[in-house]
Parts: sequence; structure tokens; C-alpha cells
Amino acid sequence: MIKPQIIADSYKEILIILNNIIKNEGNIPLIDYPVLIGSRAAKWHIYSFREPNDWDLMATPLQTTLFINKVKEYNATFKYIKLIYYPGGGLILAGEYIDKYTADKKLISFYIELVSEKVDFRNMKSIFEGNSEDNMKVDDMQDDDEINKIEFERFNDVHPKMSALMILELCCNIEDKTMLPLLSNFLCIVAPLKILEALKTSLIYCQADLHKNISDLHLLRDYVALTQTKKKNIAEDLYSPQRDELIELILETRIKETEIIYSKPGAYSINLNMSNDDFLEYEDNLFVQKCISHEDLYELVKYGDHPIYQGLRDGQSKELIKKSLFEKLDYQTKINCMKEVVMVIALERYLIPMISNDQENSYKLALFRFCAKLTKGWFHQFAIDNYPRLSNLDKDLLSIAHNIIEKFPIKQKKSDVILLDPETQAIFESIRPYTKTISSFDEIRDYDESDNSYTDVKRTGIKITSPINSDVSITAIITIINNEYRDVYNTSKTDRWTASVVILPTNDLEILSDDDEDEDSDSFDMDHVGISFKDPLKIHPYQIRYSGKFSKLNSKHTFVLGISSEDNIWEPVNIEVKSADFVASLLEIPDITGDLLFKYVLDYLKPTLDFGETPLENWINELKSNGTISIKPNQHLWYYAWNIRISKQRLTLR
Repeated sequence: MIKPQIIADSYKEILIILNNIIKNEGNIPLIDYPVLIGSRAAKWHIYSFREPNDWDLMATPLQTTLFINKVKEYNATFKYIKLIYYPGGGLILAGEYIDKYTADKKLISFYIELVSEKVDFRNMKSIFEGNSEDNMKVDDMQDDDEINKIEFERFNDVHPKMSALMILELCCNIEDKTMLPLLSNFLCIVAPLKILEALKTSLIYCQADLHKNISDLHLLRDYVALTQTKKKNIAEDLYSPQRDELIELILETRIKETEIIYSKPGAYSINLNMSNDDFLEYEDNLFVQKCISHEDLYELVKYGDHPIYQGLRDGQSKELIKKSLFEKLDYQTKINCMKEVVMVIALERYLIPMISNDQENSYKLALFRFCAKLTKGWFHQFAIDNYPRLSNLDKDLLSIAHNIIEKFPIKQKKSDVILLDPETQAIFESIRPYTKTISSFDEIRDYDESDNSYTDVKRTGIKITSPINSDVSITAIITIINNEYRDVYNTSKTDRWTASVVILPTNDLEILSDDDEDEDSDSFDMDHVGISFKDPLKIHPYQIRYSGKFSKLNSKHTFVLGISSEDNIWEPVNIEVKSADFVASLLEIPDITGDLLFKYVLDYLKPTLDFGETPLENWINELKSNGTISIKPNQHLWYYAWNIRISKQRLTLR
């Protein structure tokens, strides 16, 4: 995904930018009202559509300015508002407003895609020296002079139209209208179903919220089919609706725009021309322990005498299915062919490794992976079009998995034993009498109260008093936060771990504890963090979702670790380290260096992320195998990572 840039985060600054754009556009209105799209528009047409969460609009800069002024005029207030620039993608206004004078204080979320026929919002002119992304920050623009420098390129005389512009032009004569909450007389045109269906189809290619988007898509298609007087037969394929030429052009353009924003060329980059074993194993970071061949799994889930795909392959050693052979199958056999593949993925990825014992959910996760990551082109289109019929599991996968596990028990991993050399052991034993475990800490509060999110916090610590000077002591605190999030349909799962080892003089910790509780409340944008929480000690850093970077690190953060997985696929690991030499010197203990102090803290508190340490362990094992680090003596995983980064700060963790 391309990195978005927040170019303004106050309504006054945003109005300055928009008014400057309006001056360059001229006074001829493109359309009388903004156009409502998304789930809110779908709900307007379809009573049974799910409850929408926000208001998605396409609007001109003039209409967006009017919207902001209306919010302020009607005693509403912005909880937050951001003007966001997607390089190559466009300009978005996102935020929330609330009427603080009403009893229920209803919160309204909005997401406005700005549209112009003269100004190219995909290309902002450089206003900072070097034109680097790191220079493009809200903090750099503190006055009106800086804000006034923001300018976008103008379109050439001949240029392909953006999809949003085509949609606004198409909606000029639409009579269906609705009004935004709390804002009287602020009308929006409701986009027709055929446009909503095309927009929802384009979202399938970005993979995010795939299950929700597919469910929405097929409900929209059902109603579009009614308008086309086209009835669906249960024995027939579920094809895309008949679209006119302009809607097809809007869809094609929108897909390309979506791919630019998410930096993913849809399903077209997926390589299926690989061996059978490689097909289900090409993502190295999947949680898979192979104990049975894929061919044997296909035999266990087949619908006929032979797995269906075997008769459709382009060569016996390839998974690539020939379209001409697939099209000769009857409809139910096509569905069964795809379901066999999905069931094998469910067994391979989730049920046999015992990641899940829920066969229905495992099948849904496998179907998501199949549609989002393992198919392309016409095969992908058939899967999306027929998703409702593919989603019905009709075999007992749990029994199959149990039989395989009994026959091929998964080896339990032995825990590594860390043995200290005699010299280090002697030093540690001399420190232990001066070490006291910290028995309790104030609770770290979880900001995310969603039913779909679960956060677990572990905090341990020790206080080491100098044997030379009893008035001097240092404190080491280890914090581990694990957040598990599932989408509302329970088909997509995100796991995040952040860990920190903070070593500092005890007096410094007491100063932090006495700080004003609310001092840190607005110092970091919680919208961008992977795990949201409130730390009373203000020592555990936040991690930004899209970049992986940590907030507000300083010398006390000896070791910081961030690990995450999306649908059981590991993301890149983020590590930051600092030397502990200075704080170690405060103890005045002979032979105690920062290296030994960090090793002692790990030995005493023995922190672990359990399952979350898998990618870190894989990396360390790789370094051991190629001779980069010594196999013996065995060290704590965190120490390996810390020591490597201290020695080679620029080493990139794969």
C-alpha cells in the first residue's frame, strides 16, 4: 500500500487548501450535489442491507467546503478531521463530527473523495526541499504561508477521466437524494445500484475486508438482477451483471486506481505455474507443518473417483488449470473442483496444524486465501462470482484432520535450554542478592473495546540496587502486549505483538510515574497505531501500522520488538535497540557491562512471546545455519536480536 500523507488536520487549514483549489477550478459547478456511495447508499436502496458505519461521498472541493462550514454552522464539532493525500491515488477528507448539544451525542463518520475536472488530485506539487515523504508532515506546516503553498497539478487538455469524475457526470440527473445527519439542507445524490455494484466489484481486488465486500457485492447483484428482470437458476453459474459500456469503463478505471493505492496489481501477479508442492507452500511464512502430501489430501476430500483438478491440469506436475477444459464441466462440477482445493487449504493451513479446531471457520479462512491470494484471471472471477455457493462446506474436515493427526502426530517442539558459561553465571549470582522483583504495576488500559478485539498485557520488572552505594538503583521493566483482532464475519484474523525492555535509573521511573496523567493523551495519533492502549508509566511505545515504526523511543528503550501476522502470514519483524552501558555503569559492579546487564534481565525475567516468536526464531536459526552467529552457547532469542542490531545497526531483518 502506498504511504498516505496527512497534509492538514484542522478544519481551518483544510478550508484554506480547498479554497485555493476552488480558485483554480473556476465557478462553473460540475454537479449540484455530492454523490453518496458505499454501504450508506446501498442501505438507501436495499432495506435488508447491513447497517452502514459511515457516510462515503464523492464531492467537488466547493461542496466539501460547504460541508465543513455546515458542520460548524449547526453547532456540531469535529472529533477529528484530516485531509489525506494518496500519491498517484487522489485526495480524501476523512473524519468524524458530533453534535455536542444533543442528548445522545451521535457520532457521524465521513469519508469524502474529492473530485475535479480541472485539478489532478493524484499529483501534488513539491513544496518541501527534497520532496521526500519524510518531509511531508503536518508538523512542518504550522502557518497559513506553508498551507498556501500546497498546490496540485492541473489536467492536460486530453487525459483519461478518473472514475469518480465519470460517476459524478453520470449522476447529474439522478433524482434520488438524502440528507446528511445533523446538517439540514445538505443534500446528497444517492448513487444508483449499477454504480454501487461496480464500485464494490473494484474493492474485491484490494483484498481488505474481502468476505464483507463479497457478501455486499452479491446482495447488490441480486437487486441489480431484479432491475434487469434476470432470474437466477440454482443450477446456473452466478455471472457478473450485464453492464453498459460506461459502467464497464468506470469499473476498469476504478480497479486500476485501487491497485495504485494498495500497490497490488489485483490477482494478476499471482503465479500458478508451479509444482503441486509449491502451490500451497509458496508463502514461506505460513504456519504450516507438513505431514501428508497434497495429493493424499485431495484424495480425502474428492467428490468422485478422482480429484477433479487432475483432469484439468496443464501438465501433470502443474496446478495451472486449463480454461478450455474447465468450461466443458457442468456447473456443479466446477463448484466442486474449487471446493476440493479450498478444503485442502483448510486442512493444510488450519486444521492439521491445530491452529483451529473449527472446521467452518477454517474453511472460510481457506476460501478467503483461495480468492485473495491463490487465484487469478478467469479462475479468480469465477470464484468471486460464485462465492456464495463455494462458501457451503459439505464434508467433515474435522474428522479427516483428526485421523491424520493420529496417524502422523505433529512433533512437539522442545524448549531451548539456555546454559550460561561459568564466568557469566558467577557474575549473575553475585547480583541476585541485590535484585528485587517488582510485584505489581498499575494497569495498562486497552483503548479498543470492540467485541472483535482481544488484548493481553504482561508486565514484569526488577529493581537492582548497587552493592557499592545503596542509594543508587536501576529498574528493568519488560512489557509484552498481544492483540488479536477478527473481523465482524470472523473470517479474517490479525495478531500483533509488541515487546519492550526498558532499563533506567529508578529515580527516572518515579518521575515518569508522577507525570500528569493526561499529558500524553494527544501526543500521538491513535488512529495509526497497531495496538491502542494507555500506559501509566509512559514507557511502552506505540507501533504505527503501515510503517512498523515505533513512537517516542529514547535511551531507556534497550530493546523494542514488533511482530504481526495477517491471516496467519507473518509480516516483517521490526526491532529497535539501544546500548545499556551507561545504566549498567551506575551500579559500579566490576565486569558488569550493558551487554551482561541486558542478558541478566532476560535470564531473570525470562520473557517470551510464545507463538509470536516464530519469525524471530526462524531468522536466528538462519543466521546460525550460515555461520553469522555462533550456535553455542545458546542465548535468549531477544539477546541474539539485540546483539546483532547493536553490532550492525543497519542489518535488515527479513
